[in-house]
Amino acid sequence: MSDMTIGKVAGAVGVGVETIRFYERRGLIAQPPRPAVGGYRVYSDETVRRVQFIRRAQELGFSLREIAELLSLRADHDTDAGEVQQRATAKLQDVDRKIERLQRIRRGLLTLLDRCPGEGPLRCCSILDALEHDRVLHGETTRRKENGMQTVKLTVGGMHCDGCAEIVRHVLEQQPGVKGCTVSHESGEARVAVDTAQTPAERLAEAVQGAGYSASLVTAAD
Repeated sequence: MSDMTIGKVAGAVGVGVETIRFYERRGLIAQPPRPAVGGYRVYSDETVRRVQFIRRAQELGFSLREIAELLSLRADHDTDAGEVQQRATAKLQDVDRKIERLQRIRRGLLTLLDRCPGEGPLRCCSILDALEHDRVLHGETTRRKENGMQTVKLTVGGMHCDGCAEIVRHVLEQQPGVKGCTVSHESGEARVAVDTAQTPAERLAEAVQGAGYSASLVTAAD
């Protein structure tokens, strides 16, 4: 398998062509020169191996910036294995912190569910009461909504696979003030929790457009 077009590379790895082009723009893979007499750019087997490396690293939770560092280490034959281990250890610690946070969230939800009668008029709902009055849950108080925090909904065009959605999610999460987002290529939508005092909703759409996708603002609501 050699001398492949961009479409064949994408098919071999199981991603969209847009994903390959995005990796090129981010400098994660090199774009072959265009033939002088016309025709298609030709990609090598190394490109396939490099994209597979990127995808596997993403599955383990590494960001594109971290993956770029790993690729640099991979290309440097003088690199000590300890450097790679340090980065993997740091990522594991980051995952552990996220798991701890999710466990706190789970405990809080269980506490709310245990207090909820599950029937009767809405005024009897202990879940809404706890959220509205900042009740103490699992030893911590729920955080009050940050000033300027909104949920922004975008319509995103050009996504054809989970890889595209992952790219859009990564681009959005890199914007200042973004606390989290969900992206679906099936519905063509992105929902972003963002402090609009740091990044206005319109700038989120511009960031997605800069990654090669169309994006328009649908709504921005508290």
